[in-house]
Amino acid sequence: MDRQTFSDILSRYRNGMASEEEIAFLHAYYLLHEPAGDGLQGLSREEKIQLKQDIREGIRREMDAVETTPVRRMNFSRWMVAAALILLAGIGGYFFFQRQEEQTREEMARTQVEPIVPGGNKAILTLSDGSTVLLDDAGNGVLATQGNAIVKKNADGELAYDLNSRPATGAATVFNTINTPRGGQYKLTLPDGTKVWLNAATVLRFPTTFTGNERKVELEGEAYFEVATNKKMPFRVQSAAQTVEVLGTHFNINTYKEEHDVKTTLLEGSVKVSAAVASEQKILVPGQQSLLVPGKAGISVAEANVEEVVAWKNGLFIFNKVSLETIMHQVARWYDVEVEYRGRITDDVFVGKLNRSENVQEVLRILELNNVKCHIEGRKIIVGK
Repeated sequence: MDRQTFSDILSRYRNGMASEEEIAFLHAYYLLHEPAGDGLQGLSREEKIQLKQDIREGIRREMDAVETTPVRRMNFSRWMVAAALILLAGIGGYFFFQRQEEQTREEMARTQVEPIVPGGNKAILTLSDGSTVLLDDAGNGVLATQGNAIVKKNADGELAYDLNSRPATGAATVFNTINTPRGGQYKLTLPDGTKVWLNAATVLRFPTTFTGNERKVELEGEAYFEVATNKKMPFRVQSAAQTVEVLGTHFNINTYKEEHDVKTTLLEGSVKVSAAVASEQKILVPGQQSLLVPGKAGISVAEANVEEVVAWKNGLFIFNKVSLETIMHQVARWYDVEVEYRGRITDDVFVGKLNRSENVQEVLRILELNNVKCHIEGRKIIVGK
């Protein structure tokens, strides 16, 4: 028995809360270690005397109930030691195995891994004072007042900012930040009526009221925008590598660092993409996509597979001749798992279409049908050997 378990039993004895088995164990232990009473230092002298009296009275009762036999004539102190040994072997063993069972259960609880499930509507809203709101747990209705905007969670679970007054002249700009974790996504409506869909592992920082001559937000990750038209106030999305400027349009921006380049895809209207490095700019028309490598000059423009780009927003995985690495980036973010490659990564490209609500095994099955070995270890997907 370990020291902590013994201490717990002793504490319960002193408080009058010990079970019959625990009291019997202490009696037996005291007999074996009399007169020193090793391990019972937590008891006062009076408590030790009382414990000793309890033991002797209990043993006498047991002896009086036994018929006259050679055992009855056994030396009293030897009888007590024998009884103590039996108790220790039985009761001590009981506590030992009980403790072992508890430790096993605790160990299993620590090592048990949560099942891998698809992502859902999850996000954290950080208000101007630094306080946070867990949006997936928050009830519908008003969540806060920020500046002259009322922050609400609608019946459909979306976040919305409604202006309740015109901003005072010279009032400080109030900023909020919404952050979706891996395995999360969220939709919100900004104060100007612009709708934004956030993919997993994305951060959007924005003012609670747009003032001045522009509407500017900051993005990390991936988002789809349906910008409310306002020709007097251009809408700008700033990321580390670029700035996208629109007057009113629909577009998708992918700025994930692990993707190695920044992609801006236009669905409606017109956008201007400006690189942070150098002064290069490109104007996109619907169906086009710009590619920019962070830290390098140059913006390339090509035709885009729009359905594939916005598949995540529509609840789908669509792979149209994409690399294994690109697929696994999406899987890792949406299912909140780690990916480990063992051996050489194939140069093959893959084609497939799947609902994002499907179990992760369905995604892996597409790869296995293409001779890519995959298996799951805890919350890690092993690709390869």
